[in-house]
Amino acid sequence: MTEYMNTDGSFGDMAGAPDGMATLVDKKGWANVEAITKSYTELEAHQGTLKQNLNLPETLTDDMMARIQTKLGKPDSPDKYDFGEAGKTFKPEVLNGIQGLAYKNGLNNAQANAIVNQILEIANVEIAGEQTRIEAVETALKAKHGDKYDTYMEEALSVSDTLGITGTLDKTGLNNNPEIIEMLHAMKAKLSEASLKTPGSLTAESGTIDEKLKAITESDAYKERLHVDHHSKMVEFNGLLAQKHNVQVAQVAAG
Repeated sequence: MTEYMNTDGSFGDMAGAPDGMATLVDKKGWANVEAITKSYTELEAHQGTLKQNLNLPETLTDDMMARIQTKLGKPDSPDKYDFGEAGKTFKPEVLNGIQGLAYKNGLNNAQANAIVNQILEIANVEIAGEQTRIEAVETALKAKHGDKYDTYMEEALSVSDTLGITGTLDKTGLNNNPEIIEMLHAMKAKLSEASLKTPGSLTAESGTIDEKLKAITESDAYKERLHVDHHSKMVEFNGLLAQKHNVQVAQVAAG
């Protein structure tokens, strides 16, 4: 036998034993190999008794799994999930989707809320990033126009009044967006240009704008406020509305 085990199965000098073995033998109080065998046999017997006492099946049926999920806190139906104030952030159809997904995966209310909070945290990061970008554009405009910046803003807003889109800009929070202000200034020249177009070309242009508007309103980015591209879609949408109004004014002017 090896130097740490005697021929009768008892342990000798454990200094030459494999790493951890000496510590384990000392902790368990094993005097020989027979003690190890007995301990292992008792452990297997205990595990078998535990499984029998718990009456655990080899596989879980859907009904068994449903009962387990109920015990762990899964609500009776998807609409029973309560997200508190966080839930008011979402549109009803989005909230219903989250509730349905949580219910399908057997989540309890705390687990479902953890997912909602994570979604909001990600969205807030995106919104903060967009706000930082807008502020950078605004800073650049102020640097470009200097002490004429306020006048520049007033002129842009007067264009929005002419186009009849001031109310829409106010509702969407884009009335002070620097990119919208730049776009309105660019439209000042377009208003006079539009009056030179023929009725036929104006009708075709109006149809093209309608198609673009329809495509935007059907996109997820337009429908979902938390979508990463929602803001840019709203900017594009309001720009097209302004263009459409330009065309309508020009159609009236063209007779």
